[in-house]
Amino acid sequence: MKGLLKLMATLLLMSVPKTMVAEGKTNIVVMLGDSTTLCSRNKPGSKLTDCIQAYLRAQSLPVTLINSGKGSDTAKGGYARLPAAVLAHEPDVVTVAFGLNDTILLSPAEYRLWLEKIIQDLRQKTRAKIMLVTSTPFNNARHAGGKQFAVKGGLDEYMDENICAQTRKLAREYDLPICDLHRYFTDKFKKDPALINVYILPDGVHLTDEGNRVAAEYLAPMLAMLIGRPGSGNTQNTKAGYARNPNAKEY
Repeated sequence: MKGLLKLMATLLLMSVPKTMVAEGKTNIVVMLGDSTTLCSRNKPGSKLTDCIQAYLRAQSLPVTLINSGKGSDTAKGGYARLPAAVLAHEPDVVTVAFGLNDTILLSPAEYRLWLEKIIQDLRQKTRAKIMLVTSTPFNNARHAGGKQFAVKGGLDEYMDENICAQTRKLAREYDLPICDLHRYFTDKFKKDPALINVYILPDGVHLTDEGNRVAAEYLAPMLAMLIGRPGSGNTQNTKAGYARNPNAKEY
């Protein structure tokens, strides 16, 4: 019996990344966002955070990934949740993904205000590296707000030009890495329009299990490179000190 326990302990130790054994620590990654981060509609193992965690484990990166998504949330709500949802975890890396609910509930100026407050608080109160993430697209034909925004050029078009654009501007102004999931998906939809119904659920906004996998295949390598940078703190939290996803396009 003792021999069996010893063998099991040895195998367990071998499965732990060497950096964890040597340093006795793990990187804390918090993903702050709305329901597309929470992924309550997806089955276990197929949520966006599940797919990203699986990739990071495959890369032998010592990471504890915390899902701080909340349904119907906006950047304003995310800012209010920062103390419990992010700061309490003392993160090494934070991803920030809002925009879908903000499109309907906030003006572009209000969205920018609250997203900027999140960035500023993270810089002032943590040493975490920050990555901004644009929202995945709406399916105008299926979303309840599609008709409402038709006079504004389309629901998804409005979000891209007024909300996602603010995320991109703040990334440039604060010299932050950005994962532009909106452009990644819309590029795919332009090449094959049928994919919009494969990757987005019938509600016109939340991703299918396959959609989460596709989002993770783009986001996870970028996150892995950010985690893999030596050291921590805002001195590393710049585009200049950030290795981009080799498949990423420059916009």
